[in-house]
Amino acid sequence: MHTVAWVAWVFMVMAVSLASTNPLYLAIVLLSVLLVSALAPKTNTGATGFRALLLFGAGAMTLSLGVAVINGNAGSHVLFTVPGADFPSWLGGLRLGGPVTGEGLVYNGTRGLGVLCIFVGFGVFNAAVSPIRVLRTAPAALFHAGLVVTIGLNLLPSSIEDLRRIREMQALRGGRSGYRQLPSLVVPAVIGGLERSMRLAEAMEARGYAAAEPPRGVPRLAGALAAPLMLLAAFAWLYLSAWRWLAIVALLAGGACLGLWLMDASRRRKSTRFRPELFMRRDRVMTAASLGLGVAAVAARTAGIGGLDYNAFAGLPWPTFEWPGALFALACGWPAVRLFFAEGEAAASEDAPAGPALTSELSPLSPRR
Repeated sequence: MHTVAWVAWVFMVMAVSLASTNPLYLAIVLLSVLLVSALAPKTNTGATGFRALLLFGAGAMTLSLGVAVINGNAGSHVLFTVPGADFPSWLGGLRLGGPVTGEGLVYNGTRGLGVLCIFVGFGVFNAAVSPIRVLRTAPAALFHAGLVVTIGLNLLPSSIEDLRRIREMQALRGGRSGYRQLPSLVVPAVIGGLERSMRLAEAMEARGYAAAEPPRGVPRLAGALAAPLMLLAAFAWLYLSAWRWLAIVALLAGGACLGLWLMDASRRRKSTRFRPELFMRRDRVMTAASLGLGVAAVAARTAGIGGLDYNAFAGLPWPTFEWPGALFALACGWPAVRLFFAEGEAAASEDAPAGPALTSELSPLSPRR
């Protein structure tokens, strides 16, 4: 599967997980992503990174529930009460302890479930797509950003692999294990990571990697103005209802400045690929569908369509289940179908009978003995 298709799928998982607060839909999203992880190919370091992100997401969900228990929450279905202290109002409503309700636990658990879906989606992407493929797919104008993202994706698996090697070497030497030996594990791993990064930077600098001409004055000014104009557009749209026309103008101007900078950066940097990745028609269709479904999920949440919004504090009702929301959640598992049929095609091609062999008796061109 193409790298761009994986990126579009991750965007769709993130959009659906953030747009929905319905626990039924989020559970379907999580099951779909886990199904994709079972069928997706995994690199050696990517599998380690997937387990780490899965544990990190589960820890974030558990922490969300723990915060709900410690701080207490509102609601009519009180489960138990945690003793706590009263704080003055000038501390901003800080509260420790209090009644723990079913509404608060469901609300925080739903939020944590959405975060878990996002972490698992990124873990599947990190395990299935190597950082080198991500760097090759990045546009020429965004090469440096793609390089930073690539190094970031490779940082966690390589660090975990370094920790594993260091722990094995210390165990072979008779070293002790425990929390007191944690500095002796972390410090060599950090130093090794810094040395590896320095060697990579020196090698890239020596080869003139991604060298390009400095930008001209007008594109540089346009790139510097793009972010402030977009921030002005967001501020005017959210806080100045009478100046929303200014928000639209600032957004268009910021988009034009960003487009001018991207065009100039693409022209200045020429990149070649030794073996370009094939972007087949099915991958192009699914990429467009993933982007469209992600935007549609956000629009449906804004318009109140599909039952994506769930309010646990409205008496703890049973979540609604409608077909538009279920379609958004089930669409997160489309790579599983793509990978399943790809494996079937590969197996069929391997089991296909070979063509007739030319023997010495059947071929008139074979030499006589």
